Amino acid sequence: MKHIRVFIVAIALLLVTRTAHATIWYVHPDSTLNCIQDCLDSCANGDTVSVGPGVYYENIVWPNVQGIHLVSELGPDTTIIDGGSTGRVIQISTGTDSATLISGFTVRNGYLTGIYDHGAGILCENSSPTITNNIITGNRVGGAAFGGGIVCLGNSSPTITGNVVSENGGGAHDGVRGGGIACCDSSAPFIAENTVSGNYATVAGGGIYCFGNAMPTITGNVIADNATGECMCGWIGGGIACDYRSAPVITANTITGNYANFGGGIGCDSSEPFIDDNNITGNTGYCGGGIHCQGSSSTISNNTVSNDTAVWDGGGIYCYQASPTFTGNIVSENVIPLTGFGGGMVCDGSSPVVSGCIILGNYGNGIYCQPDVWGNHSSPEIHHNDICDNVGYGICNIDTTVMVSADSNWWGDETGPYHPAVNPAGLGDSVSDYVDFVPWLTAPIGIEELPIVGPVDRVSIGATIFRGSLQLPEGKKCKVFDITGRSVEPRNIAPGIYFLEVDNKIVQKVVKVR
Repeated sequence: MKHIRVFIVAIALLLVTRTAHATIWYVHPDSTLNCIQDCLDSCANGDTVSVGPGVYYENIVWPNVQGIHLVSELGPDTTIIDGGSTGRVIQISTGTDSATLISGFTVRNGYLTGIYDHGAGILCENSSPTITNNIITGNRVGGAAFGGGIVCLGNSSPTITGNVVSENGGGAHDGVRGGGIACCDSSAPFIAENTVSGNYATVAGGGIYCFGNAMPTITGNVIADNATGECMCGWIGGGIACDYRSAPVITANTITGNYANFGGGIGCDSSEPFIDDNNITGNTGYCGGGIHCQGSSSTISNNTVSNDTAVWDGGGIYCYQASPTFTGNIVSENVIPLTGFGGGMVCDGSSPVVSGCIILGNYGNGIYCQPDVWGNHSSPEIHHNDICDNVGYGICNIDTTVMVSADSNWWGDETGPYHPAVNPAGLGDSVSDYVDFVPWLTAPIGIEELPIVGPVDRVSIGATIFRGSLQLPEGKKCKVFDITGRSVEPRNIAPGIYFLEVDNKIVQKVVKVR
């Protein structure tokens, strides 16, 4: 009798809502309407499919209808869509927009074996739904596929918020990229306030993978305990991988406990990411425990990179044939347990700009500079930083053909860095030969005294992601600065990270993505 009453209520809802030109379909395992796919196929634009608690063994193909709301009645803990390890759980490739909603489900046990069969949990292809408040877990792809949990392909721009994306990926011998989420093929998803944890990718991007002109916004997430393969085919980015020609905006995330050969926290290869205001701690890699940059013109600012570990080079940061810009970062307490080559940062055939940073208490040199195996020299510009309390050298340069430019830094004492010939009375961190450290600063700069970061309260300031033109408050005296402190024209600014000053006070961080 209970199930009959539920069915009668469902029919009554259908009759009432049809008169309002939008139908609510109620699905329950014990009712006549017990199949999500059947209800979706019956929907018109703007209909809702409300799903009662239970396990639904389905492989859903989304209909060519706009604005369907697929929502659970009682949330993801009790409402499960199970792919049965026989195929993809949900496929959306019909051009849906953000009015389409998937909310409140556990999406599990998607399984694909095709070599390029992407997205075992949810596939978004040329579609941009809103995916929120779901648990996406236990989905597997094989071959050289992307996206165990979610994949975004073909100009898709889904909104992915408030989900738990966990324990997705591929097998140990596959070529999987993007264990949790993959953003490829000019996609631009908005990925915010999710927990992305315990995912595995054989090649790259244990947590999140970005590739092929993808421009995702990744903000406010917890990205923890993800990994790429431990063999040499396991490439970059245990937490996040920024691969070929991608340009993600990565802001205000907690990235911790991840592993990759190159870039335990974040790995960048031939890409142009903006990496700002993240907490990158406790990650592990072979080179670059926190961040790895290869062939990338990354902008890396205002991050905390601490307590990361690399087996070989770059406990905190490793730069290989790259020239990123580092501004306002704290690089501290990172470790090289075996070699002692660059506990804080390694420049390997690289020439980054390092300014306004704190390089503090790293084990195995603060910054280590060397030519790469091809003979490319490292010529970093290292100025206006606090470099102190590092074990080994503050800066060590082993390239006898290049003088590293490192004047105007604070070395932990007003007497300057120790060098046995140039400054034997220096009580600050030691420097090696081939480092030009004169003149030095006689007082610390500190993060709070930088031209841009100084006036900014990093605890309370908000970050706004925008596209197109920047809207300024009317009737106020407004200025916009880039991360180097230069004033820019607000009506026509390039993608990047900026600070908004209103009536002589910096009030907001803004990130233009395209």
